[in-house]
Amino acid sequence: MVIERYRWVRRLLVGQPVVAWPCSWFLWSSGGGVNLAVAVVLLWASALGSVVAIVAPMRRQEARRC
Repeated sequence: MVIERYRWVRRLLVGQPVVAWPCSWFLWSSGGGVNLAVAVVLLWASALGSVVAIVAPMRRQEARRC
């Protein structure tokens, strides 16, 4: 599998949500409009980072085959 070849992908997939989700939960539970907005942005950035970490190595490998 492509993900197994790239160590940075595994680190990003495991490390990034482990940090982002508890931080966003803390912001969300603390209340306030700004904290809620920051928590939502943090969760979206976390999801986007996970998708990029999966797709980027796959696209690189496809480019090498051509």
